[in-house]
Amino acid sequence: MKMNFVTNETVQFNVLSTSQKEEIVSKAYDILERIGTDINDDEVLKLLKDAGCIVKGKRAYIPSSLVNECISTAPGKITMSNRDGDLAMVLEKDKIYFGTGSDAVFIKDSYTGERRRWLEKDIGDAARISDYLKNIDFHMSIGLTSDVPEMTYDRYQFLAMLKNTKKPLVLTTVDGKGLEDIYNMSCIITEGEDNFRLKPFFALYSEPITPLTHVKEALEKLKFAARKEIPNIYTPAPNAGATAPVTMAGTIALGAAEYLSGIVISQLINKGAPMISGGVHFFMDMNTGVASYGSTEFNLMHAAMTEICKYLGLPVFTTCGCSSSKLFDSQATLEAMYSTFSAALSGGNLIHDIGYLEDGLCGSYEQVVITNEIIGMVKRYIRGIKVDENTLAFDVIEKVGPGGNFLTEEHTFKNFRNEMFPTELIDRSVYANWEKGGSKSLEVRVNEKVKEILESYKPGEISDDKLQRIEDYMKDNVK
Repeated sequence: MKMNFVTNETVQFNVLSTSQKEEIVSKAYDILERIGTDINDDEVLKLLKDAGCIVKGKRAYIPSSLVNECISTAPGKITMSNRDGDLAMVLEKDKIYFGTGSDAVFIKDSYTGERRRWLEKDIGDAARISDYLKNIDFHMSIGLTSDVPEMTYDRYQFLAMLKNTKKPLVLTTVDGKGLEDIYNMSCIITEGEDNFRLKPFFALYSEPITPLTHVKEALEKLKFAARKEIPNIYTPAPNAGATAPVTMAGTIALGAAEYLSGIVISQLINKGAPMISGGVHFFMDMNTGVASYGSTEFNLMHAAMTEICKYLGLPVFTTCGCSSSKLFDSQATLEAMYSTFSAALSGGNLIHDIGYLEDGLCGSYEQVVITNEIIGMVKRYIRGIKVDENTLAFDVIEKVGPGGNFLTEEHTFKNFRNEMFPTELIDRSVYANWEKGGSKSLEVRVNEKVKEILESYKPGEISDDKLQRIEDYMKDNVK
């Protein structure tokens, strides 16, 4: 063996130095302790006051000692299962998982090209596409259905997703009652609350309001999730230059203060409640007023934010695979590649928003499908180059010798699949073969793949008994 030999098993990437991370975290603590945060819930205000916070009206000032104490009880590792109860994701430092976004108002129809509102059927189709794609690890709705009752849409979306994918889900809900209904239906799938706690297959996504405001509806959901030990992504969406400082460091510090206050509340309700931090940190384009999903600064802030969460030992929610483009085109693909590369290299855990166009207003199945391919390419890149006796291949080089070739060697047969990522949609054929195949652009090939999935793929089904019990629950409880 070699002494003092260091191997970088994956590609290395860092945005912040250790001292920069320390400075940002220190400033987040100062924000909570000296500026405070508004809490629109009397029960939570009492919890904070009893724990040693100074409370003035709705404003709570949270001491650093309490933040540290609550970070220490928040799990640094969260496991999630799929619908069948199989382990699907282990959320801990540098384990990366990819999923779609949620609640886009419009969909770019893959058959007509029309930009229209989402329907319940589209929500199911989106889940079916995610279920098919091997590099999509969890699913969010992508869209916001428009053809069900407005104040209970979340239950209908949950059922549409549940029927069409067994992958873990990340959900939004209208309010605490919506979360309770979804939880109760989930316990039918897991056959009881204890089994859900052991093998949760959905996480809740909810937000404080930047700057430094926790609204009653979000706190209702946070309290319910903490008590039931539902993995809770309680993360802000600061917009640099609008709802947050225009400087990236200031926005990251403000965002950290907001998700850390959520951790404090959850741990005061139930020590050990599973919490996921991070968020979606925008940068407002001063030329357009748009909070751009495709900007360089957007991805840079998420990489830095991820490093802060890892420094604190917290599972992290971040973003990739989204674009400012208005349609699935070269810009959308370029921005998906760039953001996926950055998110993967920085080591975020739940990396969501795949499928977004138009800065999150529009969802695209094509964007999901191409990002699935991009994820495979990025995973191959960050896996790096393995250096050992087998990969150095001295014996086969010696055997072939000068002037030979390696195509028929057993070493080539044994290793080529592991060394090269097998692209499906990226064309690498010679011109004559590409022309013979119809001279199709990437956009055409991806659209054809979407249609192939929608027209032929059938996901695994839920048992008739469980499905009937869930549908009965919907009839009795969701009006």
